[in-house]
Amino acid sequence: MKITIAYIPDEQETVTTSVAVLRHIFPDIKVRKSERHPPFKHIYLTTKMPKVPCNINDSTCNTPQDMV
Repeated sequence: MKITIAYIPDEQETVTTSVAVLRHIFPDIKVRKSERHPPFKHIYLTTKMPKVPCNINDSTCNTPQDMV
């Protein structure tokens, strides 16, 4: 999953709080910052691919029914 946050410097505190919450939810998230397009700043968040819940060729799968 990729998330992009564009903000102005006045919104820095809100963005810092949001990134902290997302890091709590997704501990392995990668964060990259960019100031390439003034006056906006950007933060790019990337998570790793989810693990495969079951073997496709296997008839038994441990995926919860609400996720199917």
